Amino acid sequence: MAKRVRNSKEVSIEKILDVAFLFYATKPYDKVVFEEMAKSTDITSGGIFYHFKSKQALFEQMCDKFLLEETSMFLKLEKYEGETFEEYIELYINVLKEQKNKAKELGVDNLNMALINITNQALFYYPEFAEKGQKWVDLQIAQWRKVLIKSMVKGEINDNIDVDLVARLFEDIYCGLSYLSIANKDGIDLCKLRESFVFLYDS
Repeated sequence: MAKRVRNSKEVSIEKILDVAFLFYATKPYDKVVFEEMAKSTDITSGGIFYHFKSKQALFEQMCDKFLLEETSMFLKLEKYEGETFEEYIELYINVLKEQKNKAKELGVDNLNMALINITNQALFYYPEFAEKGQKWVDLQIAQWRKVLIKSMVKGEINDNIDVDLVARLFEDIYCGLSYLSIANKDGIDLCKLRESFVFLYDS
């Protein structure tokens, strides 16, 4: 199937969302103004208002893209067809590496700090965010559970483990290291994340 060509409106919206991500990642909600964002793109503040009728509308759509869609491991890996759990871990790490690189292209060196900053603001300024965020976490845990069950069926891991508990532990490792990485220049240390995943896997 041929790749769909995006029209100029879609391109403009994506460009605005990318700039909004950078601004909300580094500034408080009440300090972000369309005029300043317009200086970082070739779209005027009026053009931003044309696509997003309010500051909150822009903020919510940016959150949807970068917190609930763009960085979702479930959306990236739900079609995983690898043979082993270790392969899944490597794929997980590689996806995170791609996400970090993309964030740097947008001007964000520490993706984890950016996501936490935006998440904290979303809990105040995005009425439905808490519910949507919990569903996102549930999807991540469900994906870990799916891969664990597949590995159990194949005999790769013990079949007497508490699948729900172990799935939550894998997600907890990622979330915990992400939070602890907010002060690091480059964000989460993917080598440490891999080591922690492999340790739990070996257990």
